[in-house]
Amino acid sequence: MINTLKYYRRKVQGNLRVLNQKLQFKKISVGKDFFMMRYMFITSQHSLVAGNNVYIGSNANIGANVVLGNDILIASYVAFVGGDHRIDNIGSTPIMKSGVEHTRTTVVDDNVWIGHGCIIMAGVHIAEGAVIAAGSVVTRDVPRDTIVAGSPARILRKRKLD
Repeated sequence: MINTLKYYRRKVQGNLRVLNQKLQFKKISVGKDFFMMRYMFITSQHSLVAGNNVYIGSNANIGANVVLGNDILIASYVAFVGGDHRIDNIGSTPIMKSGVEHTRTTVVDDNVWIGHGCIIMAGVHIAEGAVIAAGSVVTRDVPRDTIVAGSPARILRKRKLD
């Protein structure tokens, strides 16, 4: 599952010069047939581990530690975020200087489709076979083979067998 950054660079479509600058010191490992569109951004303190047959659309933002399984579709403008600044220390310390929480890892199991513009909060687990509708905000774990939508995302129904 873990391949070198050389393999990753060969699979990237887009402006390699800019991407190489962004990816230089990142914790990234990808599997076979990893594909991403232009301008995926990963914050410096976070990591991405991706399995085989993973597609990530343009302008994706990885702002949390993310582990992706196999056969994953992630549309454009999807953001994995959360676990940022502490908000529990009220007093003389401004929020900007309050420090950063420990970021929980977000796990996306095999065979998942995440629609355009979704926001996935840090620490959630999206189980195998789930579908996240476009524009959803996922704040809780998503059960296996379910379709969720909304803000916050709620279960619409189970996926049907063929």
